[in-house]
Amino acid sequence: MEKIYVYSIILFLFFLGACSKEEIKLYNGDTVYISFVNNSTQDSAVYSFKTYPDGEIVAEIPVQIHGAYLTEPRKFTISPTDSTTLPGTAYELPEVCEFAPGQDVDTIQVKFFNNFDELDDKSFRLFLKIDNSENVKQGDRDYQIAKFYVSDKLEIPIWWSRNDGTVDRPTNIVEKVYLGEYSETKYIMFLEELEKGGESFDGTDMNVMKKYAIRLKYTLEEYERVNGEPKRDENGRVITVPVAG
Repeated sequence: MEKIYVYSIILFLFFLGACSKEEIKLYNGDTVYISFVNNSTQDSAVYSFKTYPDGEIVAEIPVQIHGAYLTEPRKFTISPTDSTTLPGTAYELPEVCEFAPGQDVDTIQVKFFNNFDELDDKSFRLFLKIDNSENVKQGDRDYQIAKFYVSDKLEIPIWWSRNDGTVDRPTNIVEKVYLGEYSETKYIMFLEELEKGGESFDGTDMNVMKKYAIRLKYTLEEYERVNGEPKRDENGRVITVPVAG
């Protein structure tokens, strides 16, 4: 029994030493590891210029840091990967990014421009990576790439198709509570309501979602009152919204 106990202590010390060496390897000196916040195997951003009529989109991209604690800004750069199909004239990357000191998460900006006709017919992708340098390295593998899909077609936005609940009980809140099943006609009408109010919606402020889902509901009720029949979508289905109010 005593030999087993001594062996267990030795084994524990071995693993402890291995972990310490790995920690030193990862966080030694002035090197920091910067990665994107979203998991590239699960998350991507889909943008349609149909919802940005001024022809320009400014994307705020969160990035996170691990390693040395920053006491001054850390400069780094980003660049497109070989998987990118979006022409370089259709987007603008910052020449140099800076991660602010004293925080774990910061943001960088990327601009998209609606300046070539092919966007009308199909989506193009921009995959971004953080460039390795002397004192900045890429972070965890699943967070090394930020994925964007851009077109001038009307496509279902990410916020209308995602599950917002737990893994065990996934729930699409937008579909179940606010707007119901997606259709292109319904989405256009929702965008028109936003335009009337001078607002836009990126999927984050659910107060905006509720406000304009209710307005869409009233518009649909008014359409039925005036025309004597309900409004239908491009597939002939009656357009309804489940939002209460």
